Amino acid sequence: MKKFLALMLAMLMVLALCACGQAKTPAAEEKAPAVVGGWTISEDAALTEEARAAFEKAMEGLTGVGYEPVALIGTQVVSGTNYCILCEARTIVPDAAPYYALVYVYADLKGGAELMNIAALNIGDIAETGEIKAADPASGNLLGGWKLDRESTVEVDGALLHLASQLVNGTNHCVLCQGGKLAFVYESLDGKTELKSEVALDPGALRG
Repeated sequence: MKKFLALMLAMLMVLALCACGQAKTPAAEEKAPAVVGGWTISEDAALTEEARAAFEKAMEGLTGVGYEPVALIGTQVVSGTNYCILCEARTIVPDAAPYYALVYVYADLKGGAELMNIAALNIGDIAETGEIKAADPASGNLLGGWKLDRESTVEVDGALLHLASQLVNGTNHCVLCQGGKLAFVYESLDGKTELKSEVALDPGALRG
């Protein structure tokens, strides 16, 4: 009888240990933030208070072009923090067309902030070539038939923010997705969608 009770007790302990191990599995499998070239990609692209404060301080006194921050692409810890912020940019002249730009800001450990680089993005060129590269704002043709559009919605995995659209025989969409990717999606006139391409928005590539 004692051997039977001892065996039952041992089995119960094994089952309890297994249950504990299973309970810890989901936490162990939590997705870690993507890290690209030393940059940690923002999971939800929301601008943190620290990033906004650094952006506003770094942009003080800048004239000629207005920049509205719309998404935090990534951060890089150095002796302080580098921020890569996606902005809507508009040259301050009548009827100027808006475009997107990556603004790089460095925040030091003493509360100071410095503008490091601004890289204009040509959505149309990215869609066509599949490459992320700085564009020349002076060209006046940064969209290639695309228009800035943060109001539309389209189904795509990991979508965070709709950025731009292009009317064709249907509609092309550019969407910022989790992992710092730009997804280009075609939506037909009957509402069917097709993912055409994904382009990684590597913050380090345009850091300057």
